[in-house]
Amino acid sequence: MKTTLNLSFWLYRKLVKAFPDEFRLDHGWEMLEDTETIIREAAARQGTARLVWLSLRLLADAAVRLPVEHLRELAQDTQYAARLLLRSKGFTIASIISVGIGIGLGTTVFSQIESLMLKDIPTVSAPDELIASSRPVSYPDYERFRDESGQFSDMAAYMAPVPFVVREEGRSQRVWGHLVSPNYFDVLGTGASIGRTFGEPERAQGGPVSIVISHRYWQGRLGGRPDVVGSTLRINGFPTTIIGVGEEDFLGARPVLAAADIWIPATVDPRVAPELRGNALEARDLEAFNLVGRLGPGVTPPQAEARLDAMIRQQEIDDGLGEVFEGRRITLVSGGRLLPLRDEDLPVMMALPLIMVGLALVIACSNVGTLLLARGSARAREIAIRLSVGASRGRIVRQLITEATILALLGGVAGLMFGLWSNSTTEWLDPMLPEYMTFELETSWWALLFTLGLSILSGILFGLAPALQAARADVSPALKGGAGGMKRYRWYSMRNFLVLQQVAGSLTLLLLTGFVVLGFGRSSSVEVGFEVDDLYMMSLDPIRDGYTGDQARDFFADLPDRVRQIPGVRAASLTYSIPLGMFSDEASLQASADLGEAARLARQIRSERVGEGFFETIGVELVRGRTFGPTDAGLRVAIVNETMVAETWAGQDPIGQTLEIEEDRYQVIGVAPDFRSGRILETSRMGVFLPMDPDRFDQPSSRGVTVLVRAEKGVDVRQAIRNEIATVDPNLTLFNVSRLRDQVETMMYMVRVTMFVYGGIGVFGLILAAVGLGGVTAYTVAQRTKEIGIRIALGARSNDVLRLVLKEGALMVVIGTVFGQAMAFGTTRALGSYFDALSTITETTTSDPVLLIGAPVLLGTLTMLACYIPARRSTRIDPLVSLRQE
Repeated sequence: MKTTLNLSFWLYRKLVKAFPDEFRLDHGWEMLEDTETIIREAAARQGTARLVWLSLRLLADAAVRLPVEHLRELAQDTQYAARLLLRSKGFTIASIISVGIGIGLGTTVFSQIESLMLKDIPTVSAPDELIASSRPVSYPDYERFRDESGQFSDMAAYMAPVPFVVREEGRSQRVWGHLVSPNYFDVLGTGASIGRTFGEPERAQGGPVSIVISHRYWQGRLGGRPDVVGSTLRINGFPTTIIGVGEEDFLGARPVLAAADIWIPATVDPRVAPELRGNALEARDLEAFNLVGRLGPGVTPPQAEARLDAMIRQQEIDDGLGEVFEGRRITLVSGGRLLPLRDEDLPVMMALPLIMVGLALVIACSNVGTLLLARGSARAREIAIRLSVGASRGRIVRQLITEATILALLGGVAGLMFGLWSNSTTEWLDPMLPEYMTFELETSWWALLFTLGLSILSGILFGLAPALQAARADVSPALKGGAGGMKRYRWYSMRNFLVLQQVAGSLTLLLLTGFVVLGFGRSSSVEVGFEVDDLYMMSLDPIRDGYTGDQARDFFADLPDRVRQIPGVRAASLTYSIPLGMFSDEASLQASADLGEAARLARQIRSERVGEGFFETIGVELVRGRTFGPTDAGLRVAIVNETMVAETWAGQDPIGQTLEIEEDRYQVIGVAPDFRSGRILETSRMGVFLPMDPDRFDQPSSRGVTVLVRAEKGVDVRQAIRNEIATVDPNLTLFNVSRLRDQVETMMYMVRVTMFVYGGIGVFGLILAAVGLGGVTAYTVAQRTKEIGIRIALGARSNDVLRLVLKEGALMVVIGTVFGQAMAFGTTRALGSYFDALSTITETTTSDPVLLIGAPVLLGTLTMLACYIPARRSTRIDPLVSLRQE
């Protein structure tokens, strides 16, 4: 027994002694020694049973006393820290703001990542088992994959987003939904809150026109009436029967990109939905259906992806196409998350925002750390007194870390408020997004826990190093009220390391945010190419209002002439695309140009179908050739832009050249100047304009047909056009009624907000780096007052002193710039695909001289200016005063 006790106490004492003094609990160590003495005495006098009982009592007593002692000390430390922080209001406010913005950015980004990339689709069962296709496929391919691949326990298909015109109580409105295979709800594992979902009656081709509506639509549009199941809703001019209401919060298999309020089985009569006309369920060239399925037992996503890819390749060979192009034909992504992404894509999507927030937080923590270092130096006498009267260095460290943690928690509260405000401001995105997209950010309990953890971690990060340095201070010189002589200055001190962190991190942040801000700024500053102030637009979709194809063709044949006769209208035309819109289904396609005898070159181009008078309406004059005339509708003629001529027929006459688009050959009749007809931020690229085909009116796109109207200066013709269309048919649904200038301003507002957010992050890091370096310079001047006084007394001039003080700041800026450039270079290379995509959109490269030279110059100028102010004060030091202080 004695040998066992001795061995146990020896091992325990060795373990505790291995920790530094400042981390050891003083009263805990004393209790250990007292307990060891009591047990040794008891072992000598009493038996084993009595010894065990006594040991258990001592352990229980320690378990109660030790936490109570800790809580009492923590309360004392907290009260003392609160009093000190209230006395130093400027230091406290500056620290809370710095940490609060850093933590606020982290909370906001975490909420965005969780809400969009990590959150599962509400109400679906086992979302981790769901797999979806990244691009649409044809319905026959879906049936082959489902029945022949052997990789899925079940699979569903859906077309989304699909607009439905719903008419109720004499009013028409467009509601977005999905055309789905009848097993859609079964595959997702979600049911109906009222009624039922699709079953056997809907599986038969041409079955009953049954629909399921969302809980949101039931409550918001139908008033939540209890008799909704079995009622009739007129959709696209046809009566349909509501058989069920989806579960609350369920908006479809892809709610962020294509939220649905109405689900209609794809097996209904094609007259109900224009998308199903022309044997859409049998056409193998109509790739319009998204896939969602559940993998079979033991099947992994890569295995299923490889099998589907092999099936598509085999089908190409059977069709005589051979190897049309290299690369994977289909990619499978997660089907259970709000945003469909591959698991391997998540790190890339999350990397840049997390890196930027991490840099901002490190800069903020380093800034507060330097402030605490300077404050610790000012409190050297206080700490020395506490040490001299018996306080342990561990207690001093705990006290200082408590102060830092309180600062961090207060900053965390401020950051949480900032994050909540930031998330609430996303409502400004609603008018810019299509109605079928949902973008909601919410601060969940995970975000709150993340904020709490980040606050505590931040407190430890910026509080530990200053606390340890303050606790290691010599007691005797501090009690004497001076430095005790001239200290040897060390350049590699903790404060300089923190400042280097700030400078390098700030430059990295400045380069990353500057890339985004500069790119978007350049893209948004380019002229549209035509006047948008007096250009109005509105869209119609007669087919979904119950028109036949012939009726739609007759309506659109007369509409431009009727609109041109309205007083105040100068010109009018039709187009399938919304000019300068944010999204466009018809924006791009694969085309090839036949260069005479040369090989055919496949290019990505922009294609738009426009009506007669389109160029005259928007105010663009052709460079060569002619515009579309009355007899060109439906013919195989085309107008190309200058970029396409330069890249395809350089040195040749483009008029008369031929293009092959969607297996049809078109002859070029004109060349238009480059202008922005597509997305507002889209840079100039090859584009072709084709005449509107009247045969397409019976199968319109989801955006319908847009009427463009050029009005006289200062004349708003929207209501007049509404009235004119109402005289033709008051039941027609008008949508997207707006002035083009308003749409451009809306898009530009989003760009400006993006620039403001990224620019604000960069400026935040820049200011903190400047403040940190300026603070360290002021701290250095205070520490070297005696040395500077001696130098001045020996004849040093003001410029010599100024150069001495600024040299350290300049050196840290240079070294920080080198590290910052290296960090930015590594980040852009690690996220190459991300920055390549941004470069394509904004026409800005990471090697842009404005960034590589401008960012370091801006950082260096601001930081050196911050250093100059305390450095200038050092030249005014009175040598007699500085020497007398010692």
